Amino acid sequence: MPGFVYEKEYEIHYYEIDYNRRALITSLVDFFGDIATAQSEQLGVGIEYLKENNLAWVLYKWNIDVIKYPVHGEKIIVKTCPYSMKKFYAYRTFEVLNKEGETIAKAESIWFLINLERRRPGRISEDVYKFYGLDYNDQNTLEIEDIKKPDKIDSEKIFNVRYSDIDTNQHVNNVKYIAWAIETVPMEVVLNYTLKNLKVTYEKETTYGETIKVNTEIINNDNIATCLHKIVDKEEKELTLIETTWEKN
Repeated sequence: MPGFVYEKEYEIHYYEIDYNRRALITSLVDFFGDIATAQSEQLGVGIEYLKENNLAWVLYKWNIDVIKYPVHGEKIIVKTCPYSMKKFYAYRTFEVLNKEGETIAKAESIWFLINLERRRPGRISEDVYKFYGLDYNDQNTLEIEDIKKPDKIDSEKIFNVRYSDIDTNQHVNNVKYIAWAIETVPMEVVLNYTLKNLKVTYEKETTYGETIKVNTEIINNDNIATCLHKIVDKEEKELTLIETTWEKN
C-alpha cells in the first residue's frame, strides 16, 4: 500500500509561464521536487537528516503526463505520495489538481538512495519506510519504460553548467536537463504543439563548470511530434536521455 499523502497549494507566477501564459513544464517539475522535499522535511527525514547520515536521494526516472496546463495567476493543488520502496529504490507519485478538483497533470518517479561517503547505493532502512508510512514487506514497484536513443541528429546545442544550475548535492539540478532538452526543440513545434508527455532517465551526474551537449531527433507522425534527446558531456559520455511528446494544437 502507498504511504502518507501530502499536498500543497501553489500559485502560478509570471516567471513560471511561457508566451501563452501557461505554466512551463519545468515549473511543474519544480513543484514536484519542492513538495517531495517539503513532505520529507515534515516527516523528519529531510535535508538535515540526509546530511547527518551521509545520504542523498538521486532522481533516476520521470514519466509525466499533462492533461491541461495551469495559467498565470491560477492556484493549484499538488499532491504527492510515496508509492513504495525496494532495496535502495524509492517510487513516488504526483498529481496536480485545479480549483475544481480536476486532475490536470500526473507523474511517476523513481529515485535511489546513495551513500555519499562510499559513492554507492545505500540500502533504505526499515525506519525510513516507517517515516513515510510504507510497509517494509511491500514489493510493488512502478515501471517506467526505457527511452529510445536518437538515431540521427536534427538539432544540437551546447550549454555550460552555471553556478545557478547546481543543487544541494553540488550536482546539476534535475530540472536543468529538461530545460536544456526543450531548448533544442524547433520553434515551429514549440509554437504549434503542446508538450503532453515527458520521460526522463538520468544516467550520470555532472557538475559546475562542465560543458554539455544535447542531441535531438524529431519524429513527426500526423499530429504528434516526438523528440528524442540525448545529453552528453565533453567526452561524449551519456548523462541523460529524454523523450518529449508534443500534440498539435
